[in-house]
Amino acid sequence: MSKRIPIFIGFILLIIAIWLQTTSATPIQHFREQLEHLAYDLQLQTKLFAHKNPLQSSIAIVDIDDRSISKEGRWPWPRAKLAALISQLQKEGAVVIGIDMIFPEKEDNIVDIMSEELTKEHLMIPQIIPLFNKIEPLFNNDAKLAATLKQSDIVIGLTFLPRPLTEGLLPQPLLILSTPEEKNLGIIRTKGYISNIPIIETAGKYNGFINVFPDSDGIIRRVPLLLRYQDGVYPSLALEAVRLYLLGNIKLITASYNTQNRLEGIQIGNHNIPTDAQGQAIVPFRGKSFTFPYYPATDVLNKKIPTTAIQGKIIFVGTSATGLGDLPATAIQSSFPGVEIQATIADGMLTNNFSYMPAWSLGAQVFMTAVLGIILIFIFPYLGPRILTLLILSIPILLLFANNWLWEKTGLILSILIPMTLTIILGIINIIYGYLFETRRRERLKEIFGQYVPEKHIDEMLQTSGSYGMYGEEREMTVLFADIRNFTGISEQLSASQLKEMLNAFFTPMTEIIFKYRGTIDKYVGDLIMAFWGAPLKDKKHAQHAISAALDMQNSIKQLHPMLEKHGWPKIHIGIGLNSGMMSVGDMGSKFRRNYTVLGDAVNLASRVENLSKYYGVHIVVTENTYQQQKLFIFRKLDLVRVKGKESGIAIYEVLCRRSEATPQLLQEVEKSQRALQYYFNGEWDNAIALFSELHAENPETKLYSIYLQRLAEFKLTPPDNWDGIYSHTSK
Repeated sequence: MSKRIPIFIGFILLIIAIWLQTTSATPIQHFREQLEHLAYDLQLQTKLFAHKNPLQSSIAIVDIDDRSISKEGRWPWPRAKLAALISQLQKEGAVVIGIDMIFPEKEDNIVDIMSEELTKEHLMIPQIIPLFNKIEPLFNNDAKLAATLKQSDIVIGLTFLPRPLTEGLLPQPLLILSTPEEKNLGIIRTKGYISNIPIIETAGKYNGFINVFPDSDGIIRRVPLLLRYQDGVYPSLALEAVRLYLLGNIKLITASYNTQNRLEGIQIGNHNIPTDAQGQAIVPFRGKSFTFPYYPATDVLNKKIPTTAIQGKIIFVGTSATGLGDLPATAIQSSFPGVEIQATIADGMLTNNFSYMPAWSLGAQVFMTAVLGIILIFIFPYLGPRILTLLILSIPILLLFANNWLWEKTGLILSILIPMTLTIILGIINIIYGYLFETRRRERLKEIFGQYVPEKHIDEMLQTSGSYGMYGEEREMTVLFADIRNFTGISEQLSASQLKEMLNAFFTPMTEIIFKYRGTIDKYVGDLIMAFWGAPLKDKKHAQHAISAALDMQNSIKQLHPMLEKHGWPKIHIGIGLNSGMMSVGDMGSKFRRNYTVLGDAVNLASRVENLSKYYGVHIVVTENTYQQQKLFIFRKLDLVRVKGKESGIAIYEVLCRRSEATPQLLQEVEKSQRALQYYFNGEWDNAIALFSELHAENPETKLYSIYLQRLAEFKLTPPDNWDGIYSHTSK
């Protein structure tokens, strides 16, 4: 058997493997990142499972947990209580206290509230004003907290924002980027911030941001230690706490690559903290949640903790309470207290226990792939199927153990997924080739190929790992509302069981269509479907996919009619409304029930325009936000409307069909309709009436034209004042 063919195929596969490691093509990069994230998570969990060492740390956590809230009162606590908590930690000997929270608003003073209410009700008498002035400081909880913050090294939180919003008093930066080389460092830039009120900010003296950024799959594996706002660089809560604890100065560790300066780490005294070029560090997890010592806040307040629990340590104050939202998903656990992430980072700084992926790691990975690939390319073709099978099982396992050993001893993380995959594929190719040309057993070849290269399974696995984003965030998305017309009348004609069967028959194909176009079902409410595009996976074509789904949903309804008629059920017609814009998406609700949903004005507007579909007698209504840049569809402008609850007008459009399906007659009708509307908006009533009359005569079944004819007849009799073309709808 010739060895040239498998060797040639092997070199092609090696080139592909190296290209996969180095290409910047977005789809391949996303594919590679997802696989690397999966491999990293498995390696990390294996590493932590294999090394369960008892934790000896200078870090402890004071937890505002469910029991503390139950004992001390509902959240948020008065700041006087937080002051008492911090004061008790100071008495217990805490060296540094990190407060994993922000105080952006003033706390109401009960004396001021009473004074305002009495004055409003005309019950304030001059005799009690001096008393109120005297006792007012006793209830000034902001001042009490500020006084406590002045007494020791306390780091309070702030958060930076990707949008230009500023709130609170911004502290002094840790460093100022003054030279061009420093300004070109890749530290993550921010545009705004939320900090603390001045009285607390000036008293605290030290600040650290509490931002944590998940990877593309919504999982936290690394966190920023530095963030940049304008030319200032600010430390994270953990970094600033450790700096105070070590009484050291912070320096940036940089290296030059191709004449470009890149950040490689941070130095505090003798402690070096490796980071990536953006100033992010891989979280050095020590185990699952509650690995660090946790002390309930209520026990601290009531002096029920051991005397040595706090003394000489860095204490992080945060919350693991249900419903307070600080439980992000991490590489080792789907729900991990945010305060323990800060504690884990601080512990890694103190123990020099950080993993790292330096800038040269890609070169090392490519070199490892090339050397291993060349060796296997020339060895595998000369081996029999049994030895090949043994090697393609044992080499990946050996690579895994070697990589784990390197990680454990040096902290260096290298991605071995592609070398492992290359080994398996080279082995499989050689086995297949051997069976094809040595034994001629084609059926065996199919069995082996099907067993070792399940492409559909791989695709499904990749899709599953990229669909999780509960992390609440603002995104530009498209939302859809679909509602059955005259549902009340339909439900009166059917029994409860028949109505249930009919709704199931309706919801099933609608859901399949939404999923087909990468949509997310938000909820079913009676006869209504709410869905959205753009989360949890980001979708640049969210509007296009939503419109395509809406068209297919309307076509699917027509296909349901024979089945409905067969059961003796009434025909179903639906109205659909779409709107695009900025929305808040995430996991929302209470501790009893939660839902991955979207909120915001853009969502409300979609609901309003869905209701307008019945008024205009059309099937699908979209706003101008969704209509923009959509060249694959034919639209008919319906109106310029002001919906209930809105002051400004917005253009709405009917989606008629895909552009490839449009007939010349339809395009001509749309063009004439647009001209008629333009006359209408310009206040040229006679011209508008003439064109709408023609359209109505040619298309008597189209309700839109009769609406405008009736409206124009009213305008002719009673011309509107200050005509701006906007029609106000007063009902929802």
